[in-house]
Amino acid sequence: MTKVNYSQIDFRLLEISAELYALEDHLRLIEGEIVRIQKDEQLRVDAYMKKEGLCPDEPEWHAAQQEYDHYIDFLLPRFFRGPFLVALYAVYESAVTEIARLIQGKKGQKITINDLKGDFLQRAEKYYKHILEFDLYSEQKVWRRVKMLSELRNAFAHVNGRLEMLNKKSRETIQKWERQNLGISTYYGYVICEARTVEDIFDTVRASLEDLVARYKYWDNKQGNT
Repeated sequence: MTKVNYSQIDFRLLEISAELYALEDHLRLIEGEIVRIQKDEQLRVDAYMKKEGLCPDEPEWHAAQQEYDHYIDFLLPRFFRGPFLVALYAVYESAVTEIARLIQGKKGQKITINDLKGDFLQRAEKYYKHILEFDLYSEQKVWRRVKMLSELRNAFAHVNGRLEMLNKKSRETIQKWERQNLGISTYYGYVICEARTVEDIFDTVRASLEDLVARYKYWDNKQGNT
């Protein structure tokens, strides 16, 4: 049995890495389950139509097909991918807050991230840039993806994805993404996210957090050598 040398393991911010790995597994399970349910439901619908002898020119055939489409195209994406985005945002917010507090403590800074005004992303961006003087993100395109995650998270967490219940700015933002074919659409007035978009958001946010953690550790190591 190989003996683990714990002195070689960097335990700093290990929980963030663990949460990201767990989310990666969770997303893979979600998409796999969606595919499985789609196949099972199609078999069920096909069996029902065969048993009843239904044809495409009959109302009952269309009713069964519409029920299947509603379940597969509307309910599954909403209730599987929406909560995942909520969880991903929670991991992002907690990680950014934790690292901010660590840097704050090292610098002896009295002002906290919660002392600033605005929503979390506004406070975080200002706090890292002006108070901590530490880059929160490395590229603007990454920040745009993080803001997209925040917008979607708010839609799912606060109004269950109902477009009409969002404020005008958020509603117009999501409608703009839909027109741009970014994998975000509305169905029966609810926000729906495609698998490719959720995966891309996750990959971008994970890479951003991993970069932030790595840069914090590098900075922290330098503090110990000064």
